[in-house]
Amino acid sequence: MKDFFASIASAWPAIRGWLLSTGIQIAITLVIAVVVTWLVGFLIKRALGRTEAAETPEAIDRAKRLKTVLGALRLLAGVVIWVIAGITILGQLEIAIGPILAGLGVVGVAVGFGAQNLVRDLLGGIFLIVENQLRVGDVVRIGDAVGTVEVLNLRITQIRGLDGHLCTVPNGEIKMVENMTMKWSRAIVKIGVAYRSNIERVIEALHKAIEDLKSDETVGPYLIDTPQIKAIDDFAASSLDVALWIKTMPAKQWDTGRMARRYIKKRFDEAGIEIPFPQVTLSLGPQEAELLASSKKGNKLV
Repeated sequence: MKDFFASIASAWPAIRGWLLSTGIQIAITLVIAVVVTWLVGFLIKRALGRTEAAETPEAIDRAKRLKTVLGALRLLAGVVIWVIAGITILGQLEIAIGPILAGLGVVGVAVGFGAQNLVRDLLGGIFLIVENQLRVGDVVRIGDAVGTVEVLNLRITQIRGLDGHLCTVPNGEIKMVENMTMKWSRAIVKIGVAYRSNIERVIEALHKAIEDLKSDETVGPYLIDTPQIKAIDDFAASSLDVALWIKTMPAKQWDTGRMARRYIKKRFDEAGIEIPFPQVTLSLGPQEAELLASSKKGNKLV
């Protein structure tokens, strides 16, 4: 034990000299890396905070894209900062960086063959962000997953479904993206009316429902344009189908559609317009008609 402390005492001048020279340099490098990482995070959070005040469709669209890009940039900046800090520290320790980089290159080639899926995911994430196919906050359909994008980075996309479940999709497996909230949305409200209904009265009632919708304090501001009436949209089995196309701000089509159905029901009731239920018309052939007539006569005789 005495020999151990004696060796430390004899080596202390060298240790002290290293701490006052190389040690201080390494500490300064680490402090700079921490400060730069914090500063990048702070600036990104501040930029994201300003996007919360977006109200117009154009501002909301820019805010979503900025949030997505800055989220990926924050991760990438952190990796770059600490890689540079690590290389700097190795140089301060007088460790030859060249052979290490050459070895990492060989290892990288070997790992690349076994990590092709990872490379594919990273490339897929880059294209998703650069091409602006989807953003954090968008409502999308990717395969069987439908919901709101909560996380979008270079490797994965996470979608929160309506049931609260979180689906994680590797970016390399995304073949098609159905974005329901890109720039603007549309609520398509289909209504069936009885075949005997006067179609002009139906259109007049729909116009009144549109005016109710436009003056509504809750969903009225969501409308981008005057809703369009599509009459007659289809000849269904038990009804004439008419439709209302409503262009709205992104992600507001569902609330607007629900309110539109309420006003349509109200105006149809006022106008006495029937919303039919499924009906079946039965046609009898000659033999069936005779059989039915004879059975009625038999019942009368009894």
